[in-house]
Formats: sequence, structure tokens, C-alpha cells
Amino acid sequence: MKKIFFLIIICISSQLAFTQTSRPVNVMTLNGTWDLYENSNGTIGNTPDQSMNIMTFDGNKIVVQGISPGNTYWIGLGELRGSEGYFDWRFNDGRYGQTTFKVDKNGNLDALSLSFTVEYKYLAKRSE
Repeated sequence: MKKIFFLIIICISSQLAFTQTSRPVNVMTLNGTWDLYENSNGTIGNTPDQSMNIMTFDGNKIVVQGISPGNTYWIGLGELRGSEGYFDWRFNDGRYGQTTFKVDKNGNLDALSLSFTVEYKYLAKRSE
């Protein structure tokens, strides 16, 4: 019983910390096309190597469609909470994973995609 109570306290505390450190972002500002610049080594690339389109629905939910090098398509579904969010994605070849992101002060998405075969850190900027 003590363990369950302790776990509940940890869950509540982590949720409170999440909401206190995350400034709210209007989810509608995510709608549109984004260029993805690799940022794995801490240096942002000069040219985008991927692009994605984000569509919002049902409050804070997002649908993401993207294209990677070699015409590899992927789709994702996730949500935004405050200024942080995530989406679970799947490539057309069956690979899948999750991307977490934070909306920075300039409105860009600082993101990290992880799966069994992918570790890709990138900065997403609105497509011009």
C-alpha cells in the first residue's frame, strides 16, 4: 500500500512540475509545413534534410506527415501540452518510434526522434 501511495505522489509531482515549467503555446500555431535541420552534433545544418506537415485537431492533438531522404514517407499522431509535445510515428517501410519536442522562444521545434534504429535530433523551422 505504501508503494502505491508513493507512486501516486511521484506521478502527481511530475505532472505538476511539467505544467509549471511549460509555457502554454496555442496549438494552432503548429499548423503548416516545417523544414527539418539536423542538429545531432549541436550544430544546425544549413539546408533542411526532411520536411513535415503538421495539422491540429480536437484541442491539443496533432497529425504529422513527413518525407525523408529517398522518398521515405512517414506519418505520426501526438499532442501538445504547454510548450512541449510528442508524436508517435511510422515509416512506410514499417519502422516506428517517437519524437518529443519543445517549442522554443522563436517558435521553432527543438526535437528528438528515437526508435530501435533511429536517433535523430533536429530543429524544425517553418517552411518559407
